[in-house]
Amino acid sequence: MTLPVLEPGRLFARLRRDCALEWDAYVRHPFLTGLADGTLPAEAFRTYLVQDYLYLLQYARCYALAIYKDGQAASMRSTARLLAGLLDTELGLHIEYCAQWGLSEDDLAREPESLELLAYTRTILDYGQSGDILDLMVSLSACLIGYAEIGLRLLADPATRREGNPYLHWIEVYGGEHYVALANQGARRLDELAISHGADARYAMLKRCFRTTVLLETAFWTPRPLRT
Repeated sequence: MTLPVLEPGRLFARLRRDCALEWDAYVRHPFLTGLADGTLPAEAFRTYLVQDYLYLLQYARCYALAIYKDGQAASMRSTARLLAGLLDTELGLHIEYCAQWGLSEDDLAREPESLELLAYTRTILDYGQSGDILDLMVSLSACLIGYAEIGLRLLADPATRREGNPYLHWIEVYGGEHYVALANQGARRLDELAISHGADARYAMLKRCFRTTVLLETAFWTPRPLRT
């Protein structure tokens, strides 16, 4: 099977290299090992699915903020299309996938945000609100590009269980052509913003932002029981 190619871009590659320890802990977390070999407890995955749905709602707010923070009509339109796709298509697909795991839309809406999710998403929004669009997109990049790296790595790994693995669909989505193309688009946009918004002069601050969001993204893997 030929896999798509992830092109992380100059700024993201630099951030990932300079936060290598934190990055490896994120993309090689035991939660992902459980997905790859199919041994992750189903309840842990159900918990993740609920929190991921709630994350997508906050993710949409982040992209709405990106439109507000932008000053270029073309990129505003591009972000608006991404936001519309998220709200009109991706959320619906996530709800359908959750239904396969016995979770109704009411279940998703009823569950409160975990402490990990609250810390992660509000930190991203704070970076975006207090900074500019480059700060916001750097804080979003760990998720956007990281999931593509995870999906591709697990698909390429011969140790990943294919037959009878209940989590194979998740892996295939994030290592698939459509999602990797979105990640590459995000990486290109990050490099454009790096030039227009002076990333080199403020790199230390951007690295701090990136490291923080990687740590919070890592904490998001931690299984938490659903409220009963």
